[in-house]
Amino acid sequence: MFAQNIKIAKLNLSNKNKALIIAEVGVNHEGNFNNCLRLIKLASKSGADLVKLQYADPNTDYNKDTFSYKLYKKTLFSKEQIYNIFKYSRSNKINIFMTFGKKNFEFFKKLNQCCFKVSSSLMHDYYFIKDLLKLHKPVILSSGVSDIQDIDLLLNLISKQRNKKVGILHCRSLYPTNLSKLNLSRIAYLRSRYGIITGFSDHSIGTEAAAASVHYGAKIIEKHFTLNENKKGYDHNISLNPKNFKIMVNNIRENEKMIGKYDFSIKDNKTDFKKIQKVSRSFVLNKNKKFNNFLHQSDFSLKRTNSNKDFEFFHKLFPIIKNKRLKKNCNVGKKLKLSDFKK
Repeated sequence: MFAQNIKIAKLNLSNKNKALIIAEVGVNHEGNFNNCLRLIKLASKSGADLVKLQYADPNTDYNKDTFSYKLYKKTLFSKEQIYNIFKYSRSNKINIFMTFGKKNFEFFKKLNQCCFKVSSSLMHDYYFIKDLLKLHKPVILSSGVSDIQDIDLLLNLISKQRNKKVGILHCRSLYPTNLSKLNLSRIAYLRSRYGIITGFSDHSIGTEAAAASVHYGAKIIEKHFTLNENKKGYDHNISLNPKNFKIMVNNIRENEKMIGKYDFSIKDNKTDFKKIQKVSRSFVLNKNKKFNNFLHQSDFSLKRTNSNKDFEFFHKLFPIIKNKRLKKNCNVGKKLKLSDFKK
């Protein structure tokens, strides 16, 4: 239904690739243009694949009596400043994008972002999402204020669009989110239910949840970024400073190595296989057995031997031991092989 291989800028997004890590600067720049540029550069240096900012027009997106109106009124950049932010980022080869509302659709369309992100609070704006999909760029959805029926409906609607480059992030719109309320198992559930690339937008404190999310299949991980985690207001308390963001990135990459692959082969690495052979055990005869005899349970046992040669897989050898006759006389202590039995 949805694309399984997506390109964002020059980055590969799929269930076979490592997770894309987004540094969510958001409004932690507090409306300071130079701080914003500094945050973008430091986020990239700290290991972020993509850097995200938030743009909201307080006059059209929020009632004047809301906290959000006051917050975004303070942090609003002019269109010229936004243009210069993108220019700075591109000159430094940093992949940047911004969230925005439909009133500013035409402006951001001209900026030619590498992808689009729909915040949890805008995930129910189907017509806005439909317009974004028409731009044929990847679209990432956050699900922090949606129940499963909401997600069912939206994904069913957008699945009818030609642009299938869609991903969805599990998210809890609780700031901060207690670890016991993260429900990371939803990441794997979303992937299984919809056949879509899934990820995690993390609003918890610390680095643990982001690293743990890869074990549930997160291929996009978004974490807030700040210069000072102890600063009050905005999203500083759920953010990571450059040092801790880098630790998180390293932890994610280490956890990805732990996941490995489903392949159970023990022969795919010759060096490792030699080590496995040393601790494996072989079927060895407990007594002399004659040609054409069947073997019984008391005739053999598993023993570790000094010989690493003639390794036989259990699934191949044991059914033969149980069901086939010996094709020659064999003495006590003999290590049994497939070639010892009649076909």
